[in-house]
Amino acid sequence: MRLLTVFSRERSAGYLRVSIKRPHERVAEVLGLTAKAVRQLAQRQRTSGPSTGQTAPAASTIDNFSIGAIRRHIYARFANKEYLTVKSVLEGLTADGIVPPSTSESTAIRIMHQMGFRYRAAHRKMYVRKESMEIVCRRIKALRELKAFRQRGHQIVYLDETWFTTRMNHSREWVDSTQASTSATFSRQVPPGDGERFIVVAAGTEEGFIDGSFLSFTAKNASDDYHGEMNSELFLRWLTTSLLPSLGEPSVLVLDNAPYHSTLTEESRCPTSSTKKADLTNWLVQRGIAVPPGATRPELLLLCRANKPEPHYVVDDLIREWGHEVVRLPPGYPELNAIEQVWGCMKRHVRSSLQRFTRADLRARIEEAKLLATGDVWAGAVRRARSFEDEYWRTDNVQESIESVIINRRR
Repeated sequence: MRLLTVFSRERSAGYLRVSIKRPHERVAEVLGLTAKAVRQLAQRQRTSGPSTGQTAPAASTIDNFSIGAIRRHIYARFANKEYLTVKSVLEGLTADGIVPPSTSESTAIRIMHQMGFRYRAAHRKMYVRKESMEIVCRRIKALRELKAFRQRGHQIVYLDETWFTTRMNHSREWVDSTQASTSATFSRQVPPGDGERFIVVAAGTEEGFIDGSFLSFTAKNASDDYHGEMNSELFLRWLTTSLLPSLGEPSVLVLDNAPYHSTLTEESRCPTSSTKKADLTNWLVQRGIAVPPGATRPELLLLCRANKPEPHYVVDDLIREWGHEVVRLPPGYPELNAIEQVWGCMKRHVRSSLQRFTRADLRARIEEAKLLATGDVWAGAVRRARSFEDEYWRTDNVQESIESVIINRRR
C-alpha cells in the first residue's frame, strides 16, 4: 500500500495522480510493468513486516518419528472424512504438538510432498471383494475354539514352516554413493542370486520353542514356493518323531491350511470331475444313496457333490490319537499364528549377520537366531497374536455361546 500511496499524491509535487478506480493499471503504465506484477508488489508490501535486519530462522528439521506422527495424523482425519487443506493440516499438527508453532505453510507443503502427498483429484473409494461367508465362519469358529481351549487349561502350540537362504540380505543398506557400485568400497559385497535354501519347521508356546521340535534341512530345488519342499509324509514323520512325543500335557496345535496339513481321509474324499462314471456310481452305492436309472455322468457328479461328507484330515486324526486337539486357521490369517512373528525376528538376525554366505555360515546364523528367540520374544509374539484375536472378536461381533437352560414350571 505504501507504493500506491506515493503515486496518489498531487501532480504539483512532481508525482502523478493515480485514479482510485483502477490504480494497478495506472501504476503499471508509469513503471512499465504489467498489472499482475504491480499487484504482486503491493501484496508483498502488505504482508511483509518491518525489516529488522535479521535473517529468517532456518526451517526446523522433521525427523522420522515426526514424519510417522504426521502420517498417522492425516490418516486419522481421512478416517473422519475431513476435507483437508494445508492450513487445516498445519493447525492440527501444531495443536497436537507434532510440529513447532513457527512452522510455515510452505514448510508444511514441502514436508507433505516429501512424504508422497499430492494435491490432486481424489479417487472415490473403490470397494474390494469382501471375504466369503465361509471364510468368516471359519475365522469365528477358530476364535471360539481357541478361547474355549484356553479356558479349559490347554497349552496352545503354534507350528509352521519357513525358509532361509545363504544369500538373504536386507533390501536397503548403507552405501558410499561417492564410489562406483562395482567398487569393493561401495557397500558390503553380497553375491548375486538367492543361494541355497533351507527349510525350517518348528513349534512353540509362549515359553519358547518346544524342545526337539526344531528341524531344518536343505531344499532340493530353488522353487519360489518353499511349500513344495514339504509333503504329507515328511510332515507326519516330523509330528510323530519330534513334536508329539515332546508334548507332556494336553495341548492344542494351531495349524494353517498348507497342502500337507490338509490331506483328507479316505472316508471324507469326494469324487472329482476326473472320476470315472463307474466309480461315481460305486461311491454313491457304498453310501446308500439311490442312483437314478439312466443318470448321466454329470448328473452323478452333481449328486456326489450334493452328498459331500464333512472333511476329515489325516493330521487331525493323528494328533487326536496322541491326546491333543487341533485348531485350523482360515486361509490368509498368519497374524493369528504367533510363530510367524518369531520367524520375522529370526530372519532379521540372519539377514544382518551373514558374512560368508555359505551353507555353514547360514546354519550357524540360524542356530544363533534360534537362541535369540527367547521366552520373552515368544511371549510378546503370543500377546500380539491374541490382540488380533480380540480385535476380530470385536469387529466380527462374536458372542459367547450360551448353553440352553431348561426351566420347569410348577403347576
